[in-house]
Amino acid sequence: MKNTENNAIQPVFQPIKEAVKTTGLSEWYMRQALKNGTLPHIRTGNKVLVNVPRLLAELDTQSTHSLVTL
Repeated sequence: MKNTENNAIQPVFQPIKEAVKTTGLSEWYMRQALKNGTLPHIRTGNKVLVNVPRLLAELDTQSTHSLVTL
């Protein structure tokens, strides 16, 4: 899920539009998670900054717990 374009180091906190590009999640999903209180973030004035490494870790945890063994 990580965008490692040009092997550039990604900042820990990113605005929602940048986090969308990094994670591949939709902006709608992120804004809904923000409203629900499930998106790891900080607010700086009117700007919301997403903690991308923590979000990716939580998504990884959720995906490993939701796998179905057939």
